[in-house]
Amino acid sequence: MRAFISRQFFWINLIWFQLIWLIAVYFNNQALCFLVFSLLCHFYLTPTRRHDLWLMGCVTLVGGSCDALLTQAGVMLFPDGALLPLWLLMLWTHFSLALNHCLSWLQRVPFYLQAVFGGLFGPLSYYIGYKMGAVSFPLPLLKTLLIFAVIWFCLLPVYVRARRYFRSNSNENKHSH
Repeated sequence: MRAFISRQFFWINLIWFQLIWLIAVYFNNQALCFLVFSLLCHFYLTPTRRHDLWLMGCVTLVGGSCDALLTQAGVMLFPDGALLPLWLLMLWTHFSLALNHCLSWLQRVPFYLQAVFGGLFGPLSYYIGYKMGAVSFPLPLLKTLLIFAVIWFCLLPVYVRARRYFRSNSNENKHSH
């Protein structure tokens, strides 16, 4: 069973991350126990614990800090008034794990396409969260989405480089995605 999971981990992670994103955005802090359980399951099953842990720390720190700064700057507000809700921090941890598995293909595309994908899909994720009521945008919608686009245009390639760095500087068995 463990060998099957290891071989299929890309697909498991892809489906799991989509589910996690939906649960976190829909249930917010009510999903915290599930999100923690999900992390524990991930680290039990993943074939690359060390890579995942290092990338999780890096991406969660950068992404969470960026979101906290955006909240502090009044670009986004959360219903509970938090600077950075725990559910969002947990979503960052899960995103980093997806980056290391189901989004690993980003490493094989040119830098400029990584930036374009970030600039398009990063804001889309926040927009869907906004439409689902998980966050509000006090500034005009277009301005807010442009801010997210610029940030994600810059940061997604950085996250991909961090993934490459942690994978190339580890003794852990490498497996291709």
